Amino acid sequence: MKSDGAKIRNPKQRGEWAELRFMAKAAGYGFHLNKPFGESACYDVVVDLGNRFVRVQVKSTYCRVRSAHRSRSRTAFLAPLRSRKCKPYQLSDFEFLAVYVIPKDIWYIIPAAVALRHRSVCMRPGDPRNPYEKYREAWHLLPQTRSARRLTTKD
Repeated sequence: MKSDGAKIRNPKQRGEWAELRFMAKAAGYGFHLNKPFGESACYDVVVDLGNRFVRVQVKSTYCRVRSAHRSRSRTAFLAPLRSRKCKPYQLSDFEFLAVYVIPKDIWYIIPAAVALRHRSVCMRPGDPRNPYEKYREAWHLLPQTRSARRLTTKD
């Protein structure tokens, strides 16, 4: 099902819509989710794995760009990586970047260590040379992260 998220012109509202889409899709896979209160966290959603949390930063894109190489005929979609305050994200901010390519109704679940090597991520759905293609719909990676925050109780 293709979505009409590209019609949401206000970036803040489109971001909130993408977060809801992420939560609905993740819940469909059986994940338990939490949303941080307020807007001061550097992540948008928390996946609760029972004994640990995985922080996810959600981005969406409908921004089509031309590929730099003539041999690449596929459409590319660009998602800049910056916080609300236009500061670069740090590896300690979240474990996964979830990018929703709106026109294709595709999710990319990219480990932060991979995504944060660049200022933006460029997805070319279906292009095997795209370094992010192996993260397309990679929901199975969420419970496998090693850097997830362990739950601790303080007395």
